[in-house]
Amino acid sequence: MPLIPSSYQARGIWKNAHFSTIYPSTLRKVKGIQYERQRIELNDGDFLDLDWSYCLLPSSALVIFTHGFLGNSTRPYILGATKLFNQSGWDTVCWNHRGLSGEANRLERVTTHGGSDDLESVINHVMSHTNYQQIVLVGYSKGGNIALKYAGEKGSQIPDVIKKVIAISVPTDIQGSVDAMGEKGFYTKRFKNKLHQFLLQRTHLIDSKWLAEFEKFQTLDEFTGHYIAPLHGLRNAQDYYNRCSAIHVVEQIRIPSLILNAQNDPVLSESCAILDIARQSEYIYSEFPQYGGHCGFYTPNPDGIYWSDYRALAFATE
Repeated sequence: MPLIPSSYQARGIWKNAHFSTIYPSTLRKVKGIQYERQRIELNDGDFLDLDWSYCLLPSSALVIFTHGFLGNSTRPYILGATKLFNQSGWDTVCWNHRGLSGEANRLERVTTHGGSDDLESVINHVMSHTNYQQIVLVGYSKGGNIALKYAGEKGSQIPDVIKKVIAISVPTDIQGSVDAMGEKGFYTKRFKNKLHQFLLQRTHLIDSKWLAEFEKFQTLDEFTGHYIAPLHGLRNAQDYYNRCSAIHVVEQIRIPSLILNAQNDPVLSESCAILDIARQSEYIYSEFPQYGGHCGFYTPNPDGIYWSDYRALAFATE
């Protein structure tokens, strides 16, 4: 498909990549969402917690949200989109990655950047226990990569009820994203510190030898390469980035899929927008606005709903 000209406009300080990334992540407020939690059991003996939000009237349409790196269903970008979709007649469910629902999981493994198997478990559960006529997958950052990777791996075999995929601020090329951030860049350090703190909450699941190693790791690559990758059967950080990146399977996607990345996203490389693939695909739509930051796309709204929320709803319903 041709690249989509974007209607997103930023003014003043919202043109700044870092402000438009950090402010929404830390100070954006969305009120009024009350979840109903459901726990599903996985075939490997672990579990996932799903947080449901329903519109006022019975709905035949559902959005499945996949959050980003070390996030959960309470992240502002999830709440804002949930609010708008509920107001527009859609039910929603956000699944919390392993260990991120507020309760430690049973197994040491985590939901990786390529964790399409966990998403598939959620989708299969939803299809088995509900009667929705259309489902749209919406993912943010890491979650967008997971959603696209699932759709690419399924190809023409994707369930008919899944109509579209929307991926926002998505690192489809994880190595490119890592390179863009820099080994010791601000966001790399932030992600590294968040990962370290997350692992320290799981000490009962982790061999004590690793805890001392964690204190020695100076970069995100070291955490990924020495611990996360081998834990999931991968050789090193580069193998993890390569095997988990959706860019290698997006050409196999057979449902309309939107990739919405800002040109000034400080966490992503231009390769993550997969512009060349989008130009040749019948199914991939790439929207590449000049501004927006990472999971930002601010627009003034008293309800805390941002431009990206309206864009996701428009693509889901058009």
